[in-house]
Amino acid sequence: MILIIVFPHTDSNLQFHKLLPTQFYLFQFIYLLTMSVTSHRTRLKSRYVLSLLVGLSLGLVFSLACLPLISVCDTHLSFIPKTLQNNHLSLHLRTVRSTVDGKFEKKLVDYGNQDYEPIIHSPNRSKSIISSTVTMNKSKITRPRYIADELGIKDKVLVAVLSEIGHLNTFAYFLNQSLASHVNKILFFVDDDIQEFPRGMTVVAIHDKRKYLKPFYVLKYLAEKLIKNYDWFLIVPDNTFIRGYKLIEFLNRISISQDLYMGQSYDDVHAVYCYYGSGIILSGTVLHKILDELDWCTNNAYSQDLTDNIGRCILKSAKLPCSNTASNQNYSAYVDYRFDFDSDIDKLSKSEDFNKTLTVHPVNDLETMLKLQMYFNHVEIAEIKQDIIKHEQNIEQLSCYAPEGCNEIPWPVGVPPPFRPSTRFDVLRWDYFNETHIYLETDNDVVGIMKQDYHDDVQEIINYSISQMQRIYGSSLKYQHLLNGYRQFDPTRGTHYILDLQMLDENKNEIIKRAELMLTYLSFISRHVFSKQFILGLVEIITMPFVTDNTKIFLILPLFHDDQQQTIKFLKHCNQTLFDKESRDKLEILLTHIVTTKIELQQTQKWFEPIRKEVELLRHTRVQLSITYHTLFLSGKYYNQFILIDYFQVKLRKNALIFITTPYVDIESDFLNRCRLNVIDSIQVFFPIGFYQYYPNIISRTNNVSQQTIELHKNHGWFNSYSYDNAAFYMNDYINAKYLLRLSNNTDLFDLFHHTDMHILRGPDQSLRHHYKNYKCDQIKQTQDEFGRCLIQREKGIASRSQLAMVIADEEEKQAKRLKSTTKVKKVKK
Repeated sequence: MILIIVFPHTDSNLQFHKLLPTQFYLFQFIYLLTMSVTSHRTRLKSRYVLSLLVGLSLGLVFSLACLPLISVCDTHLSFIPKTLQNNHLSLHLRTVRSTVDGKFEKKLVDYGNQDYEPIIHSPNRSKSIISSTVTMNKSKITRPRYIADELGIKDKVLVAVLSEIGHLNTFAYFLNQSLASHVNKILFFVDDDIQEFPRGMTVVAIHDKRKYLKPFYVLKYLAEKLIKNYDWFLIVPDNTFIRGYKLIEFLNRISISQDLYMGQSYDDVHAVYCYYGSGIILSGTVLHKILDELDWCTNNAYSQDLTDNIGRCILKSAKLPCSNTASNQNYSAYVDYRFDFDSDIDKLSKSEDFNKTLTVHPVNDLETMLKLQMYFNHVEIAEIKQDIIKHEQNIEQLSCYAPEGCNEIPWPVGVPPPFRPSTRFDVLRWDYFNETHIYLETDNDVVGIMKQDYHDDVQEIINYSISQMQRIYGSSLKYQHLLNGYRQFDPTRGTHYILDLQMLDENKNEIIKRAELMLTYLSFISRHVFSKQFILGLVEIITMPFVTDNTKIFLILPLFHDDQQQTIKFLKHCNQTLFDKESRDKLEILLTHIVTTKIELQQTQKWFEPIRKEVELLRHTRVQLSITYHTLFLSGKYYNQFILIDYFQVKLRKNALIFITTPYVDIESDFLNRCRLNVIDSIQVFFPIGFYQYYPNIISRTNNVSQQTIELHKNHGWFNSYSYDNAAFYMNDYINAKYLLRLSNNTDLFDLFHHTDMHILRGPDQSLRHHYKNYKCDQIKQTQDEFGRCLIQREKGIASRSQLAMVIADEEEKQAKRLKSTTKVKKVKK
């Protein structure tokens, strides 16, 4: 008998582990029915056709009856009869690890069909509902502010120095100065509170006179407050010399994914305790384990030797003995209680172990500390030079395999190639100089005295070149003077120098030698392959206080008797560009009439009348404006910015932000926001460099432009760096500076802040444009510096050199025509 069973399923293969319990019972029923029918086949041959029809009908009917259940329900292994699991089905069980909870469970895998493909099943609905409910109930996760906190990035090392109050100005101060540029943090632990200690040191007081318990207070402090911020912790006494450069180089080569108790064992190579005097390095994981057993450590600290107490504690808590090696790096320390630098250094300098040591203990006096620092600095410089030579040789060898070939290596070797400008505006300029002056430094200067910083650099480069030439050609070569000097600053490489030096040989013959040097970020490099370590500086992130663009500015506008029309123009321009975004909460204009005679004082009300009319017109459309009028009578005194600020000192609050300017200026809308952001209370003042207009008649004569507008163009004006008429600062900074210096009024505002610790920000600002003004220089009323700057401004503020040349040429041409016309008239008369 043939029985056909139809099960609706998406898969072409029959998968028994996907059948429902109803399907399995149906399968058994039809199976028994078929067996009973076929058992009587030999006796009831006439019923063969009937059995076939019954089997087909029953299989079809019951299969269709179970169709809705198959699409909704799923099966589980527990519903399969054991007889089918063990005997009748060719299925195998394989133990796998669940990806949900990590437990081992058994799943059915069909190996009977070679074309079997895994099927991705949807997750259980009950589990998904529960997980979504749990997620809804959880509070919102707040991400940290910095990426380093979220990724768990820590600083490299913290150095904990066990010191004494009497050593803070000697040993502790030296360690702080020598290690501050290498390690991330240095803490000095003393026995008692102290109010006065060197600036820049972090001192922690331990209120316990028992010295044998002092390390446990240090470990407790580090574990509770700083364990999350650092990878390694170094604990040393203050009479141990530490090589900061080598320490960081050593720690950078050690993996942080290990428990580490590292140091130098003393007296016994197989000792399980690290000697405290040579320094002990602990990982953060070991420090965390120590915190759990800190009570046991303090109760069992019976020895006066700190090495035993610390080692016993770590052995109990972390189960770690002292280790001298980690990641194939050896911790090297030199310990000698009879060490004397002057008598032992000649012998020790030949020892490779001493030159690789990280710490030296003990150091009995500060002078020995300084000598060790100087010695190891020379050792490290020699190592760096050897590394540079090796890298240069490798670069030269490998460059031969490059497509450019061996001869295309940019000089100096290992330094980035020269900057290649993309346009003619990006071409790096060369500055020509001699020993005292520099030529064509800017577009407006022909020659100028070299600044002191540049002068010192040039003298150092000349001296260095002379010493190297004498080393190569002999000491008989004598230097006379510098013929030519060329300098180019490349931001990708450094400063490039070319020097032509006039020398005298032993026969008194003049010889010109050319030296080419590159002042890179690390060294002097020259064509003669000599170098000198010369660190220009390190990049440092300076934290600045918070500033906002909502600070109110008090704009003080000093007005003289002939500035009336210019003040009205100033107000009209501000109405177009400034008053739309400013209100009385952010800006207040203080119009101040500077009166020098009693006649002007009597006519002040009349003088302000045209300005008042303009202000009233503005107030009809600008209700938010705040403009006040003031009169300052000098009574025979010469005008000075100090007199003006002192006048408003009693009228304004101490934290007022002040901006002093002139009515000849045009202010754009974004300039005041730069004043608010560039002026920092007690830290920085702002002296912007405005764009000053040339003489309008010359501009219109040579360029055919309007005299009313100021276009930012080199033919229309110049950035006047000699003027300090525009200044932004806080009132309390001015009061403090004047009180500390006690300067007289015979100076200017810039010089006042220049003699303080305040930072002065200077820079050209295109939103600050000045109309042309005829400078009145008075040697009696002005200081010597002001008078000199006034003469320069009056000279350079007329026009550019090309425009003046055009005017002179036109005048000469007109004068020539006049001469020709006069000669013709004379001839006619004759």
